[in-house]
Amino acid sequence: MNISKNYINKNHANQICDIFLSNMFPWYYIPNHVDKESVSYMSHTFFKDGQATSNAMFLVEPILKKLKVKNILNVRANLCFKRPSKFIWHVDKFTDNLNHKTAIYYVNTNNGCTEFKDKKVKCEKNKIVIFDSKIKHRAKIQTDTDTRMVINFNYEYI
Repeated sequence: MNISKNYINKNHANQICDIFLSNMFPWYYIPNHVDKESVSYMSHTFFKDGQATSNAMFLVEPILKKLKVKNILNVRANLCFKRPSKFIWHVDKFTDNLNHKTAIYYVNTNNGCTEFKDKKVKCEKNKIVIFDSKIKHRAKIQTDTDTRMVINFNYEYI
């Protein structure tokens, strides 16, 4: 597992946050995260099924370049609203044979976190955690701010 603070240029990190919080960014309602027991949230898909699905790909390109991506599998942003809850433990699996990584980029700072069996990673603006996609993890939703915003990257690496 690799955790890096101040991952991208501060101005670009601020731009992502500002655009995500604007009334012009298209968020879509998702009734549950991993299973029917999970809480609802908003999502925006940047890349799926081998192609860009968003006009806002420019927002994630600096992060993709630093990740040294060989093949993008999925890129999506999640916006969770304030409520005390946790998602279920899960892995990010695309196929049985594919070794790939997950990167979670934190768009804003809040008291939520990403939990792993032996570690908690705090949500701090412009921080990223990179790990093998086979590692179980879950989100703990924030209670101190209205939103918890992250961008999830699933990719094959160089």
